[in-house]
Amino acid sequence: MENNKLNFLKQYGVDTEAGITNTMDFETYNEVLLDFLNSFPGDLNKVNTYRLNNDINNYVILVHALKSNCRTLGFMNMGEIFYKHEMAGKENNVEFINSDFNNLINEANKVYSILMAYKKMG
Repeated sequence: MENNKLNFLKQYGVDTEAGITNTMDFETYNEVLLDFLNSFPGDLNKVNTYRLNNDINNYVILVHALKSNCRTLGFMNMGEIFYKHEMAGKENNVEFINSDFNNLINEANKVYSILMAYKKMG
């Protein structure tokens, strides 16, 4: 089962080797992935709320955390998008944040779909 789950993630470009290295073993990786899945929708809602309220400080803090989590788990593309948003926030580049937000949400929806399918594998 472990290999099936890892191969499933790999086919979607998830760097599972980095994820396992960062979390020490498959069991921990699996547990952290599922914890991330459970918190991801709420975190994305908070990111959007901070954006809409022009609360750049909290926006930067949360996208920084999400960037780190994504990179730790091997979702490198999502991590890179969060990184760009973090840097834009630090530069107070609200124009970039707003113009690229659909890109962030589209990638987040892909990650969420992958994780939901992964969870159903048992």
